[in-house]
Parts: sequence; structure tokens; C-alpha cells
Amino acid sequence: MWRFLQYVRPYSGLIAAAVLCGTLKFVLPASVAIVQRFVIDRLVPITQFAGAPVAHAKSDFSYRWTLDYLNWAGARLPSSWQAGTPWGQLNILMATLVVVYALWAGSHFLRSYLAQLAGHRVILNLRTDLYTHITRLSHSFFQTHQSGGIVSRLMADIALAQNFIGSAMTNIWMDLATCVFYLCLLFSMDSSLAWASLGVFPFYLASMKTYGRAAKRTTKEVQEALEEFSGDVQERVAGIGVVKSFAAERRESKSFFHGARGLYDLTMRSVRVSALSQSLTQWLTQMATLIILWYGGYRVLHGYTSAGTIPAFILLVRELYMPMNRISEMNTVLQNSLAAIDRVFEVLDIVPDVQEKPAALRLPRLKGRITLDRVSFGYDAERPVLRDISLGVRPGEVVALVGSSGAGKSTLVQLIPRFYDPQAGRVLVDDTDVRDVTLRSLRSQIGVVAQETLLFSGTVRENLLYGKPAASGEELERAAHAAHAHEFIEALPEGYDTPLGERGAKLSGGQKQRIAIARAFLTDPRILILDEATSALDSESEALIQAALAELMKGRTNIVIAHRLSTILGADRIAVMRDGQIVDIAPHEALLARCPLYANLYNTQFRVALAG
Repeated sequence: MWRFLQYVRPYSGLIAAAVLCGTLKFVLPASVAIVQRFVIDRLVPITQFAGAPVAHAKSDFSYRWTLDYLNWAGARLPSSWQAGTPWGQLNILMATLVVVYALWAGSHFLRSYLAQLAGHRVILNLRTDLYTHITRLSHSFFQTHQSGGIVSRLMADIALAQNFIGSAMTNIWMDLATCVFYLCLLFSMDSSLAWASLGVFPFYLASMKTYGRAAKRTTKEVQEALEEFSGDVQERVAGIGVVKSFAAERRESKSFFHGARGLYDLTMRSVRVSALSQSLTQWLTQMATLIILWYGGYRVLHGYTSAGTIPAFILLVRELYMPMNRISEMNTVLQNSLAAIDRVFEVLDIVPDVQEKPAALRLPRLKGRITLDRVSFGYDAERPVLRDISLGVRPGEVVALVGSSGAGKSTLVQLIPRFYDPQAGRVLVDDTDVRDVTLRSLRSQIGVVAQETLLFSGTVRENLLYGKPAASGEELERAAHAAHAHEFIEALPEGYDTPLGERGAKLSGGQKQRIAIARAFLTDPRILILDEATSALDSESEALIQAALAELMKGRTNIVIAHRLSTILGADRIAVMRDGQIVDIAPHEALLARCPLYANLYNTQFRVALAG
């Protein structure tokens, strides 16, 4: 909570202004009750109640101030107002109420606007910080959290947290000030009747305590279920092609219904808690009104209070219990907000596995030397994926990694741009430990072209410029030409400004790969990592991409993971991996002669391709 308040502090002035306007909004209606009491007790003749003594209003502060105001206004108004007569005084009071309600309308607007302004500014800052923190988290976080769940915390939870600004930071002070004002007014009019009208207040406190705990618990359950459900739905929508290819639409609809029904049940449990709390507080408010009518009627009939005090009390007590109702309802809203704030800070408290040192150096332009020095790594420290790997790659060299699935090839290359840090050993570029340099200066000099190309839903131009936003149009087209992409881009309906749809849905696999290669050309990396970049393409697309890759690889240090023979045979050296270790490394011919594992891979995977 203290950490959340740090986001609120810069906007405390807005919140204070909203509290002041809100207080005016709720205390100004008291003028109607004061005027009503004055009119009944002073301006309207009172008849005797069946012989009972008639009590006139006491000279309390509201009564005295009304008289003083009438005298002050009457002295300044023309004689046509007849300010000394009951009719003239009634006119003055009614005209004053018109002005009061104009002020009420202004305070109503300012209270809502300023509270919303402060709330949205706080949420803007918090949401931005959370998104920035999420983008800096390590790859391990995204492997264990669904993307839909992450978005749920970023959007739904923070939206709930916004209620805290309006409820706790604004309403509570506004409502407390309003309650104090109305209590002072009521006790000045008739202290005995005021005490009686507060008879239900202890029950308010009991209901707030009882329902508050339940509200926080059920809200947190709803938010957790929403996160899981959002993640599942996003996965299914993203993989709709798989769903359709297996004709699984009906099964997915049933699964969606079961998930939605579970979320519905939890939500309704939360709704029941909130509705019960609100119903109880409304009932208690009505009971307070009945107490005033009953006990107040007794006091009027026996001459203990004036007839005008009773309707004034009913109006004022209703105004008093309105902020009490809000405080009770605020307890539920507050607990909901606190549950959401807990979940937001749970993510903000996650420490990235990969962090820059405070004194990290900016890496100069690389020559491209890569050294893995006795590296061991595992996603789970007790189950290593890489074990004691040493590998040196010279500047401008092409090194291929081969091995069966699960050998650790992709994991190894992810250590070079420091997506992960090894548990043992060092990864060096140009003889500098990657842990000693800034991530930006390291990753900006490493290009990655993967098997599954991720494009964003913007235009072709926006996707190409993602790695180098300041690139000129000439640089952009030169990169597209080098990647053999310019021709098909120009053939698109809007050329480089054609929207691609989510994940580049409007392009073929080969076209997406060429966009990715052009993007890599544009950033001009010194180190290039190709992770099975052609394994899922047809022969025609592969030929174009191989030509683009051959151009891209010139003058760079290249590490290639591939099953396609053409890429493997063009490597300077081939590293053979098995069970997280490099069992041999040499050119193709040497490996074929001395490494049984490579010979077996060659026979089972590559000979067919050569025969074809």
C-alpha cells in the first residue's frame, strides 16, 4: 500500500481539490433542511396540537445564521422585496437556494473531474511502469506465465486499482468531513433525537468488518480465475488454425463454456457479497428514518422539539447516512482494489534473472569473436540442459550446430544475447563477459532469424523499421532488395504501407522469413544467429531465402542451427551436440570420417536430401 501511495503523491493536490469540491457537493444540500425548518417554525403559523405545548426551534447556530443572513440581505435589497415580511424572507431564502444549487452543480462536476484526472494519471504511471518491468523480465518469466494472464494483470487488475483513488483517496476524506458536518448540525438542533438517529451505527461497523474480508477474498479469486481464463482464450485464438485443422471447434466451445461458467460462479459469489453488504446498509438507513419519525413524533407531541425539526432531521439524517453508505460500500470496493494492487505488485516484485550491473559498460562495435568457457545451464538448476560446454567462434566464421531434438542447440545460442545467464562458466564476445556490458549495446549487435518469424500487426514498413526506427527510405529498400523481399512487397496492395494483420497473417511463411531477414539487414548485426530459419519452407521459398541468408552472412560471425543440408555443408565448422554437450567439432568431411554420431545424422537426415 505504501508503494502504491508513492504513485499517488505527485497528484495529492488534485485529490485534495476533489475532496474539497466533494465535501461542498454533499454539505450544500443541508441548506434545504435548514431553510425548511426555518420556514415551518418561523414563517408559517403553528397551530396547537390537541392542547399539547408548542415548541419553537432553539437558537442553535443554523437558526441564528439564517436570521443573521436574512437581516444582512434585507438591508441590501430594494424595498420591493418586502424583506421584513414572511413572504419577502421566503423569496430571499428560495433565491439563495438557487445560487447554492448552482454552486452544488459546479462542485459536483469538479469533484468527479478532478478525482478521475488524478486516478487516471496514477494508473497511467503505474501501468507504464508495470509494462516496462514486464518487458525487462527474463525469458523464464514468459515460459511460466501465459501471455493472456500477463495482459489481464496489466489491464484488468490496474483498472480495479484505479477505484482506490476514487474510493479511499477521495471519498473517505470527503465522506468523513461530511459526516462531521451533519453530526454537528444534528446535535445542535436536538441532541436527544440525534443520539436516537445514530442507534443503527454499530450495525454499520459490524457489517463493514464482516463483508470486507469476504469481499477481498472473493475478488482475488475472481482475478486469478480471470487471468487463467484469459490466458487460455488467447492461446486458442492465436492457435485457431490448429483448432480448425482438427475440427475441434465444438470441443473448444465446450471448454470455453466450462471456463466461463467457473468464472461466472466466482463472479456471482463476489456479487452476492457486495449486494448483501449494500442491502444491509440501505435497510439500516431506512431504520434510522423510522426511529426519527417515531421518537421525533413523541418529542413534538410533548413539546420537547419543534415541528420543523422533524422533517429537517429526516433530510439531514438521509444526507448523513449517504456518506455512511458510501463508506460501507467503499469497504467492498477498497478490498477489491487491494486485491488487484496485490497482484500488480506481485509482478513488480519479480526480479529478472538477467540484470545489468550498475557499472555495466557500453560495448563498442564488435569484431564478432564468441567464446563459451566451460558453460553449464539449466532452466531448472537441478536438471542441466548444457553441461561444461567450451566453444570458440572466430570473427567472420560460420559454425553450425547439429544434434537430435533436445540436445541443447537452441538453448546454447540463447546465452549469447544473454536471454539467460549460465549457472557456471562464462560467455564472452570479443573477450568481454556479456554480464559486464549493457544489454542494449550487446543485443543491438546480434541478429536472430528464427524458424517461427514473429511480425506485429502494423505495416510492412513498421515491421522492417522495428530494429532501426531512424533508418531512411533508401536504407529500407536496400535491405528489402538484399533479402529478396522488395518485389513481393511492392506487389502488395499498399506496398510498404500494407497492414500485415496479427502475427503477419496476410503473408506466407517464406515472405515472413524474408521480412525478418530484411529487418536483420537493416540493423547490420556483427553476430548472426540462424535458428532453423528454413526448416519449414517449400523448395522455392527456401532457394530465395538461402540466397538472402548467404548475402546476410557475409562479413559476420554466424551460428547456424539447421537440418537443411545446404546450410550445414556451407559451414566452416560443425559442432555435434548430444545431451547438452559438444561431442565433436570439425568441418563436414572430417566429422563424417571420425564422428559416428554425425555420420548417423548425415545418413538419416542428409543423404535423402542429396539423393533428391
